[in-house]
Amino acid sequence: MVIKLIFFLIGAIVGSFLNSAIYRLPRRKSLLFPGSYCPQCGHKIHYWDNVPLLSYLVLKGKCRHCRKNIPVRYLLVELLTASLFTVFYILYGLSYEFLFYITLLIVLIIVTFTDLETKRVLNIVVFTGAVLAFYMSLIFWPLNFIYSLIGFLTGGGVLIFWAVIGKLLFKKESLGYGDIKLAAMIGIFLGLQNTLLALFLSFSLATLIGIFMIMLKKARMDSKIPFAPFLALGSLLSLIWSDELFSLYWKIIG
Repeated sequence: MVIKLIFFLIGAIVGSFLNSAIYRLPRRKSLLFPGSYCPQCGHKIHYWDNVPLLSYLVLKGKCRHCRKNIPVRYLLVELLTASLFTVFYILYGLSYEFLFYITLLIVLIIVTFTDLETKRVLNIVVFTGAVLAFYMSLIFWPLNFIYSLIGFLTGGGVLIFWAVIGKLLFKKESLGYGDIKLAAMIGIFLGLQNTLLALFLSFSLATLIGIFMIMLKKARMDSKIPFAPFLALGSLLSLIWSDELFSLYWKIIG
């Protein structure tokens, strides 16, 4: 229990850094300098107001100086990262797999929230994730490196195929190049089978949410919905519950 709590706290600290990356990377700001500051008033945030999770709750989601609202995303990212760090520790322990998939998790969280806020999938994040994935795969499991390469080609290839089909059907871009690059990067981490499952889940979830939003008149048929969050969610579901999902699939068709 104590070790799980330690990983939860480590995850919360990492989540705090990811919040900074989510804000700064699209604006091409340094991740290291200056230190933490309020994006509303620019005032430096002291360490006692920068404690992951706790500070947001104590300050009631407001900057101590300008009293403007702090986006709830800051709390959500810290809580999400902390929770998934704990889940990954439970699944993989202190192992190469833990380091490998935590790297994927970090990339997915940054990409998800930058896409939601800016409608962009940042090349610097995806390319860095891809390089780290290939490097770690080669170092940790050199005999299985081919599976990462196949996953890379599968993830990118499937989305290229659907991008072409979407353009033919709708006469406009239906998937961005950033989504294609992201899917290819995810494939390096997940390999062939789990990449296909992740893509199936991503498209299924995006379709369901899209229909729901149209019914609520929050979107139209031609609205562009950020796809990176669905790729991230599909990838995490595939990574955590692939065995259960495949077992359920075989029971249904059997």
